Amino acid sequence: MGSSADVFALFAASRTSGPVVWIADQANNASFSPTGAQSIIDPTRIISVACVSRAESLWATEQALRMGGIGAVVVELWDGPSLKESRRLQLAAEEGGVLGIILVAGRAQTSATQTRWFCKASSKRDAKWVWEMIKNKNGLGGVWRVDVADHDELKYASDLVLMAATTTA
Repeated sequence: MGSSADVFALFAASRTSGPVVWIADQANNASFSPTGAQSIIDPTRIISVACVSRAESLWATEQALRMGGIGAVVVELWDGPSLKESRRLQLAAEEGGVLGIILVAGRAQTSATQTRWFCKASSKRDAKWVWEMIKNKNGLGGVWRVDVADHDELKYASDLVLMAATTTA
């Protein structure tokens, strides 16, 4: 959730191997440009899927998660998935061994998600984003102020993380 949730999703997806399936309704998908994300992830890894309805988006997400061989699946939804919808997605992700990320523009609902994050641009000079884990089924949350190293020669290196995060209370 939040104004920088898409950046968070791109960073998380960049740490996986294989294609990244990005699913959105037709209006949102038309504004997404993989080349605009090339400082974070190789745009040739992104498969963009445009759906006509929420039901179709959820179906496409579930199928992509079950497929396996995919690095990550990102779906954009206005309202978060219900408990039943999120449980289906969670089971599909476990079956396929794929990272699933749900971007929520509207309200979140009670769901089976492992974590929930609120992501926004930072107002401080020492970081570009603030990522707050507001739900964690396996422990405590936290807040990370994140910036990106600007080294072209390190782009897309699979063994490097190009961000420095500091945990704050």
